[in-house]
Amino acid sequence: MKKVAFIIALSVLLAHGVKAAEAISPKGQVVTLQDRIEIAAEDLPQAIKDTIDEKSETKDLTISKAYQVTDEEGNVIYEVKFGTGERSIEKKYDAEGKILVEE
Repeated sequence: MKKVAFIIALSVLLAHGVKAAEAISPKGQVVTLQDRIEIAAEDLPQAIKDTIDEKSETKDLTISKAYQVTDEEGNVIYEVKFGTGERSIEKKYDAEGKILVEE
């Protein structure tokens, strides 16, 4: 009985530990995002860095967080947070630097 309770408790903890979110795929479909790994801003693909530098809205902002996210189909999306607190913005990019979702 203790084993069953332990397995159930472990399953609940693991289920809550996985963070899923929704985004728009490069094909314009809403997809559920699965694996979300925080990465250093300098590890973003060069195409994304170039897009950030080209856009007047983001070129002077500091990246506070960056994540590499893999959706259910295996597509990689990059989430980039600029600034902190109420003055922060988040953008999602594909590996070629195209903005997918603006929040």
